[in-house]
Amino acid sequence: MGWLRRSRVTLALIWLTAFNLRSIVFGVPPVLPTIRSDLHLSFALAGSLTSVFLLVLAVGSIPGALLAGRFPARRVVSVASVALALFAAARLLPPGWLWVFAGTALLTLAVAFAQPAMAVLIRRWFPDRITRASNLYGNGLLLGNVGGSSLTPLIAPLVGWRGSFLAWGGIALLGALLWSRFAPTDTAPPPPVSISAALRDPRAWQITGLFVFQNLAYFTVATWIPFLVRDKGALYASIVYLCLNCFPILPLLALPLLRWNYPLSTTFYVLAGLLTVVGAAGMMLGLANLAWALALMVGLGCGAAFVAVMTLPPLVATDEGEAAGLSAVVFAFGYLLSVAGPVLAGLLVDRSGGVGSAFGPAVVAG
Repeated sequence: MGWLRRSRVTLALIWLTAFNLRSIVFGVPPVLPTIRSDLHLSFALAGSLTSVFLLVLAVGSIPGALLAGRFPARRVVSVASVALALFAAARLLPPGWLWVFAGTALLTLAVAFAQPAMAVLIRRWFPDRITRASNLYGNGLLLGNVGGSSLTPLIAPLVGWRGSFLAWGGIALLGALLWSRFAPTDTAPPPPVSISAALRDPRAWQITGLFVFQNLAYFTVATWIPFLVRDKGALYASIVYLCLNCFPILPLLALPLLRWNYPLSTTFYVLAGLLTVVGAAGMMLGLANLAWALALMVGLGCGAAFVAVMTLPPLVATDEGEAAGLSAVVFAFGYLLSVAGPVLAGLLVDRSGGVGSAFGPAVVAG
């Protein structure tokens, strides 16, 4: 019973850490129009704030894997979690136009360092339940999207967009303290990580391809939804983000219970892509009144692909070092190739004058 209790605590810490790795970042899009107005940013520059997150995740993933091969993975996650909270608050330092980008870049670097180490720990702590632990980790990431994007429109009117940044940073600090106190000890030596071997592994590029297109579609839609529904009030925007991030999670929770090897199923990804295309196309047509239903389609399509992709590196790897290497390649090139989406969307809006054009890249990605 003691082992079972410790196992549940560890799974809860994995989930909370994953939640914090996303909630801080996804609290930005709902207040992006206000940030743009307060800091006097162009549409293209405002859209690039999301791309900073994608770009730094790409650049930091391979160094993060090398850190996981040099230092204890638990310690890497501990330090990264504290840094995440500190840099979340640093985004409020003056001058605002500089630190909102610099702070985002630094906190994203902490996320990039934590992710390969988490892949090592999932294989190490749950060798017989990799799929379950990985699915829970992916679920935490998705619910981090939900918390950041769906609750921020309700928090920001009360405390402002700066106060919402502090709120999510405080939750991340609490998570870092709980991880440092209750996460299992990690006495195993750091695993050898070979990035060159991962780069030569065709599985890494197959997973990366899936990761790129769901990322590009999701981040583009999540960034530009506030501009599509800005005339319909904060409550409607919150409902749309719930449909994008929260409601799609309910059917996805049943995936581990099915006798279907869904992470390796072509049909699974085709269906996910079709849902994404239909939802993004409706937004491109400016159907703001149906934004909730369209967001549900995009969220279900991208969420399904995301959960499956997050499961693949630790699932197909033969050891902890290979899991870290595969994760690093997938995150590095997956996020790097996804950077173009939100920026391209902003350029299309600046050129066309219509917000609907911002969703074109998401249609193509789907």
